[in-house]
Amino acid sequence: MSLPPVVRIRLARLADAATLTELGARTFRDSFAAENTPEDMEAFLASHYRPEIQEAELRDSSLQYLLAEISGAPAGFALMRDGAREQGVRAERPLNLLRLYVDRPFLGAKVGAALMLRCIEEGRTRGHDVLWLGVWEHNTRARAFYRRWGFTEVGEMHFKLGSDLQRDLVLALTL
Repeated sequence: MSLPPVVRIRLARLADAATLTELGARTFRDSFAAENTPEDMEAFLASHYRPEIQEAELRDSSLQYLLAEISGAPAGFALMRDGAREQGVRAERPLNLLRLYVDRPFLGAKVGAALMLRCIEEGRTRGHDVLWLGVWEHNTRARAFYRRWGFTEVGEMHFKLGSDLQRDLVLALTL
């Protein structure tokens, strides 16, 4: 019997921009390509995942990337933004979880749980009172994951994927 793999979470560095670009595009495509048109997917990926975009995000002091690794291989990531607030989010110091994705080969290896735990810890350590996010109304797997962590629905917002305007649920967790 072997031990489960150890998930290591670290702050991403500027040198991780290309890794985050590849990992982000791959995990987004894996998560949503089946439910969206190829044209909308490619338009979204081109506007959100290019090395220069991730480099700018890594330089932005209001954003924080966390990179999950297993045996040195990138397994997932999270991206948080300080101070952003959506309607329904009641907080003095909100923290927005913009992205949390796990690479397909690592699904079931507790990478998502490790990332979420670290996001919550980061939020509390930095004095935030609420962690909130938007999740696509049709993403039942993610909605169940967030529900297990205690997130509750507080509103809705729109998300544009290519030319398709989609409905996201706004979920929040008191820290």
